Amino acid sequence: MHLHLFCEIWDDFNLNLGKEYIPGPMLTVDEQLMPWRGRCGFLQYLPCKPDKYGLKIFWICDADNGYPLHGEPNLGKVGRSRKMNIGQNTAIALSEPYFGSGRNLTVDNFFTDLALSTHLLANNMTLLGAVGKNKRFYQINFKVEKG
Repeated sequence: MHLHLFCEIWDDFNLNLGKEYIPGPMLTVDEQLMPWRGRCGFLQYLPCKPDKYGLKIFWICDADNGYPLHGEPNLGKVGRSRKMNIGQNTAIALSEPYFGSGRNLTVDNFFTDLALSTHLLANNMTLLGAVGKNKRFYQINFKVEKG
């Protein structure tokens, strides 16, 4: 199947997802690995997932029932350039239709970023995200002292 045909089908699918559905106040953004072992230019390898190879899709869903509102396949890097802040850019792109709605966006540590929370707050949304101690934007020491 050619990529342009897939894109047309995918765009129609996304348009129909949110056509008749109004999401609740809590949204979530996460990734899903669709198992795939065939030939594909944007196949992902994620060793921590049960199916190690597949197509990675980023979803924004209603947190109350998991209804998917929009999905974006991760097509990998374009050309030789590396994309920076993939999590932040993806979360912003997926949540943009809900700017100004006062909704909350819940994400995992891949998406959590200070710039993302600032951007969402400026657009009348809030962010709840898991935080790893390896994130570089912290100014507070979260390590527990022994003794």
